[in-house]
Amino acid sequence: MSGAFIDKKVVLTACVVVGFLLASSMLILFYNNTEEDNQLRLIGRVNTEGSGVYLKSTENASTYIEYDVGNDKPVLDGDGNVQYHASAWGGKIFGTPGTTSIQHMQLQTIVQNSLHLNFKPYSAEETLDSGTVYYLPSITNKAAFESSIGSIPGLVGGIIWEPQYSSLIASGCNKMMLTADFEPGHACCVIGASHDFITNNSDVTVRFLAAYIKTVKDINQALADHSSEDYTKLVSVAKTQTGITDTAVIESALGIVTYTYADAGYTTGSSPLSGLQTTVENLVDTYYTLGGVLKVSMKNLGFSSTHRFAQAFVDDGYLLQAINFGEPSAAGYSKTSISIAYISGDIHTSLALGYGIEKGYFDAYGIVITMSPAANGAGVATSLQNGEANFGFMGAPPITITSINSKLVDA
Repeated sequence: MSGAFIDKKVVLTACVVVGFLLASSMLILFYNNTEEDNQLRLIGRVNTEGSGVYLKSTENASTYIEYDVGNDKPVLDGDGNVQYHASAWGGKIFGTPGTTSIQHMQLQTIVQNSLHLNFKPYSAEETLDSGTVYYLPSITNKAAFESSIGSIPGLVGGIIWEPQYSSLIASGCNKMMLTADFEPGHACCVIGASHDFITNNSDVTVRFLAAYIKTVKDINQALADHSSEDYTKLVSVAKTQTGITDTAVIESALGIVTYTYADAGYTTGSSPLSGLQTTVENLVDTYYTLGGVLKVSMKNLGFSSTHRFAQAFVDDGYLLQAINFGEPSAAGYSKTSISIAYISGDIHTSLALGYGIEKGYFDAYGIVITMSPAANGAGVATSLQNGEANFGFMGAPPITITSINSKLVDA
């Protein structure tokens, strides 16, 4: 009897120990799950189009492409493609807003895939080679281009976003082509988000997107009627947001950018960002093919394909809820502050935010926005990665590149 009693005590003690260990392991697991989440996601679109390739005043577009001087636009072939004069590009230097920008990628694609030339950074110590197009990845605005022309003789032009493009043309630079000419309908800027923030503040995220949707719809209505008070206000906000006060420049830029929040042709009942998923997939495939940018493979991220990566990276759930959210509640909401990083001087990323704030849309949904400017998309992505911003408005390439190279998306 005594032996049996002792056995029960041993069993009981063992159960207690095991239970403690299990509880401890659960605590450890819980603790590990609360480690800093610096992953990023794409949760909306911002615009299509809205950039252009320009040339300094002494250069002509017809040197580089087939150009219809009378109609002031490129001549497209039967398939709708720009016709390039490859030999004219060799040994020339073009400015871009940064190596991770969509503009840089577009120029690189033209050089390598259409011109079949090398593409490399400009170095003052190097003799320019006729088989290479060189880039200067620091031309983010008109002032930067104009200050570089005198010191870099081989700099003939560049590719830049609006309204910097329209500002350069107004100051005497020559047009070559718009992104709508050589890559119509491309996904330009997107809404990036901190995964940690949106998962812990889903209601705030949905209300923010609902206010953003309302703003975009209002902007497009204003753009359709230049005589309206809303259009006048839109131009005024654009001037404030970009620092460019020339009305003609702003109106030119507004006529080139297409503002959106979801895929073109989105219809109720479908995914609002399935097109963006495909764009991201193609974007990553292109970068791997071009080489030199992505440092981490899909396998190292835990994905079997770029398709699987795009599915994880693009999250349309919040936008879908926001589309169905409707008008703000008459009872109102408690105010919540969010921080948004954007590209300074860029009419793509800041206009909808500034206009929505001016119109009171974000306030109506209980959202108070703090805006944080960055020099380019890479700067915006870094702000998101470092936790300095909850949301970021930037080109699709910089946030995609940052997320892959810094392993900010997992399977």
